[in-house]
Amino acid sequence: MIEEINLKNAEILAILTMVFDEVRGIYELEKGGREYELDRLKDTLMTSFFMMSERVENINEIAGLIMKKEKPKEARNE
Repeated sequence: MIEEINLKNAEILAILTMVFDEVRGIYELEKGGREYELDRLKDTLMTSFFMMSERVENINEIAGLIMKKEKPKEARNE
């Protein structure tokens, strides 16, 4: 389960990197092309944030399962 969390975190980092690359690319453009690219960025951001939200929900579910597994172990050790 820890591997699943690491995978989801890696996916989130990849999405963030993609977003930052898009923003940096827009600032390197001439002024005339920026408006189109800003509209495209808006669409990319909406999709990216939705994808990250799903990954975070998955991480929370996995963490919840880990916590449920850990509780019986802690109870036995007391």
